[in-house]
Amino acid sequence: MSALKLVARLRRHDWTAAIIELLIVVVGILVALQLNNWNQDRLDHSRADSYYRRIHAELLADRQNIDNTLKFWNVVSNYGRAAIAFGESGQRMDGSNWKTVLAYYQASQLMPFELEDTVFTEMRDGGGLALINDEGLRKRLADYYRISGTGITANILHHDPVYRMQVRGLTPWRVQQYIWDKCFRALGGTNQELIDCPSPIGEQEAATLLESYRQSDSLLQNLRFWISTLRVGSIVLDSTRKDAVNLAAEVEAARKQ
Repeated sequence: MSALKLVARLRRHDWTAAIIELLIVVVGILVALQLNNWNQDRLDHSRADSYYRRIHAELLADRQNIDNTLKFWNVVSNYGRAAIAFGESGQRMDGSNWKTVLAYYQASQLMPFELEDTVFTEMRDGGGLALINDEGLRKRLADYYRISGTGITANILHHDPVYRMQVRGLTPWRVQQYIWDKCFRALGGTNQELIDCPSPIGEQEAATLLESYRQSDSLLQNLRFWISTLRVGSIVLDSTRKDAVNLAAEVEAARKQ
């Protein structure tokens, strides 16, 4: 109605009233725009707070996952070193043929590692990263989640060792079945536990099996490479854990600002 009144006053050359009507229209538009901006700011703040909370939770989950993975890789590496000792010098684990056979097999176990990157991916793909005002924090998060991609660091943490295929090809199926039934426990998700267990075969049969391992031309070489890869992966993952802890603190501080 104000616009119609303004046109009518201009036709009557009522300049004072026309100016007043114009001011009313302009002020109304400005107020409407400001209210819209306030509402958008409120929505953005709510979205940002939700993202901060969720990404903080995922960073804490990463830290726990890293701890579990490093612990498991350490157990596998210990078995691997015991198998290497036998391959290089004939030293048996605890003086037992069976325990040495078990060391060879358990050295082939895997625990895959991936970051919890659901929230970051959602933010990146949906334009939500702009809600993080700190440009430095945005970059550090992007660098952190890059290990879920296909770069060098990601490849270091994604394992498919040749040794795993070789040793399982040399190990009789009934022995493998026993190991899975009695020497391994799934703990949910990727978490797992390797268990010391009594032998299903005699020491002489275990000695024969160990000899087949030693006679394989490349098994020891691939075992060394695999345990070395786990060592490098552990170094990378330990650094990633520190990043997760630091980023979790930064994200929490940014949320409270």
